[in-house]
Amino acid sequence: MASRLLADALGQQSAMEVVAATCGASESLLAVAEKRPDVVLLSDSLEDDPKRGFELAKEIRLASPDARVVLLLDNTRPETVVEAFRAGARGVFSRNESLAILAKCVACVAQGQIWANSEQMGYAVEALSVAATRRHFNSEELKTLSRREQEVASALSDGLSNREIAERLQLSPHTVKNHIFRIFEKLGVSSRFELMAALGRRKSPGGPPRTSLGRSDAEDTPGSLQQAARAGVGSAQFVLGHMYLSGQGVAKDKVLAYKWLLLAERANQDFSESSRITRKRLATEMLAAQITEAERLADEQAVDAEDWRAPAGREPAAANAKMAARFA
Repeated sequence: MASRLLADALGQQSAMEVVAATCGASESLLAVAEKRPDVVLLSDSLEDDPKRGFELAKEIRLASPDARVVLLLDNTRPETVVEAFRAGARGVFSRNESLAILAKCVACVAQGQIWANSEQMGYAVEALSVAATRRHFNSEELKTLSRREQEVASALSDGLSNREIAERLQLSPHTVKNHIFRIFEKLGVSSRFELMAALGRRKSPGGPPRTSLGRSDAEDTPGSLQQAARAGVGSAQFVLGHMYLSGQGVAKDKVLAYKWLLLAERANQDFSESSRITRKRLATEMLAAQITEAERLADEQAVDAEDWRAPAGREPAAANAKMAARFA
């Protein structure tokens, strides 16, 4: 009854078509496979199991990678929000918020963004920064991967996009997606950046990082996170920007926050809108000279990223992990 009422309410939104309203995991999986919706709205608690919704989100991600999941949460504690994103959710929504905001959330997720408010994004940023310090995988852990999964993981750690991996390994993009999801499940990571940070495969392009006005943005950030950001991985750049903005794990620095948000905005359209909004808001708190300095640092970093090109001239691909956030 609750599913049907919610479906009817959302169906009144002119921009939405509700194609199914289900009340069980099996029924939901079947509906997703048959109807191929753009967005799937799930409760975190299903079938008298407070965690079943998270498990179902993972199953949907594996079975229907193009379906974007929004999880309705009974609480938005840090561990719950992080677990939702690790399960593959593209949006998290508190049941305490209004139906109008929920409709906006669904619409934004359908457009390819991830929905989270600033506090929830802070939880995700902190989780990613902690992941950067994770120990490297040992040989036994890597043995759980099949030969093909090891090849895909190696390509991921080199910063290749799905299309580039498919070309390198002569696979279809859909097959690459399936391999990536299985790799994430087996190794306990949830994004390309986390995998790169854990594998520790990338090396610094050489020499100390550039500094300006006594500032060195590589001294106080996790090494693998810094490497990924300098390699042009948009998700890492986005995370660094918010870390410097909030002072989570690093000293607050508006110039560096602006720099990395600007780079994330340029790196991938998935980051453009949320990075632009945050960057514009930040600009109102900065001097013109600070903004000029941040833009100069971003331009220098863009030049430095050329050092990360593959021998054949391939540019490092931005991560496909969706870290663009629409602040509710």
